[in-house]
Amino acid sequence: MPLNLGLLCSNEGLELAAVIEAVRTGRLSASIQIVIADRHSAALTLARTAGFYGVFVPRSPYHANRDGFERRLVEVLTQAEVQLVVLAGYEREPGPVLAEAFPGRLFGQGLGPEELVGRLAGETSPLTLVDGPAPSRDPGGRP
Repeated sequence: MPLNLGLLCSNEGLELAAVIEAVRTGRLSASIQIVIADRHSAALTLARTAGFYGVFVPRSPYHANRDGFERRLVEVLTQAEVQLVVLAGYEREPGPVLAEAFPGRLFGQGLGPEELVGRLAGETSPLTLVDGPAPSRDPGGRP
């Protein structure tokens, strides 16, 4: 059973493009449920052009309220039934609200495209999660 991914992006989409290609070629057994960008970026355009649900969640309304911004991200990710949150070129360190909502299910901070995909696919080093153990990949298990 494919793992439901939610990708957080901030940049030009190099990491996102690598994940999309890995899913499409079968290298990665996953389903991209949603791509969220915190600014208008090439990543958001890429997601939508590739046929994935892409959402812009701006930081500006939450300028002085990081927790409020992360609560909005959690709301959108939860509605999309995401099992693993992938930080695919996301330029912010995840805060406590995001970490508490997805314990052991945040991955990818600071990884380049190939390393990100290799780890997600289990081809290289194991998943190094931001805050805990890897989610179950067992078809009968749930993260």
